[in-house]
Amino acid sequence: MAHSLNIVAVRNTPENENNPAVILGEIIGTTAYEAGSRLRAAGRFPVIVAVYAEPASADETAAKLRSAGFRAVVLSHDDIESDTRRFIVRNFFFDDMQLRVESREGETILLDYGLIEIILRGTYIEQVTETTIEKGKKLSLGLAVISGGLVMRKSFEKHHVDTSENREGFLNLYDSMRRIIVLRENALVYSSLGSRLQPTRTANFAFITAELKRRCPYASYDESLLNRLAQSQILGPLFNPAEDADIAISLTAKSLRRKQ
Repeated sequence: MAHSLNIVAVRNTPENENNPAVILGEIIGTTAYEAGSRLRAAGRFPVIVAVYAEPASADETAAKLRSAGFRAVVLSHDDIESDTRRFIVRNFFFDDMQLRVESREGETILLDYGLIEIILRGTYIEQVTETTIEKGKKLSLGLAVISGGLVMRKSFEKHHVDTSENREGFLNLYDSMRRIIVLRENALVYSSLGSRLQPTRTANFAFITAELKRRCPYASYDESLLNRLAQSQILGPLFNPAEDADIAISLTAKSLRRKQ
């Protein structure tokens, strides 16, 4: 990913404009049709409309969009999260006033429920491609004729490409101290749930989500990243949910912070 990546997204369609797609197209330098395709999802979540190498260009476009009635968000390279900035949870404990989390390395963080500002739920989608080669011999009448019946079969080799998706649920918690706490469905140890333990990881993760929502009633809860379609709509044609999930996560989180 280039260090000069500066992304501009919009979160709405202006209410008092008859042709918002035309206005957007003129500002970002594209056709009304292309601009309209990006605006269809605006309002439900932020959608990327432009990408620039220079921060000043992104800021200038965002300013024009805001003047036209769009709620614009600029996401710079430094805004994009990575696991180096996240606290990845292994063990968790629902204490009375705090969520206690531990990493695989044994580090511990205490999170006051009242200080958790955003609960962002989504799904990591990894595309896996597997190629298998089938080898064998098959009857060849042409070869039999040419060889006078001495050779009846010829070797063959077929390549089969199978594509599948691996999915994993995640919960990103953002608190007032700007910490990013990440719970991933397949990385958690669920034994702390005790009698509330569910029969599957998916059910346990759903329980954790519901419990966090209950204990953090003032936190903004967002689940727009749960499926590939929504992730694709947010990212647009320039990015891929399987490779650029961090962009979608960072953009959604920044957009939610701006709404608070």
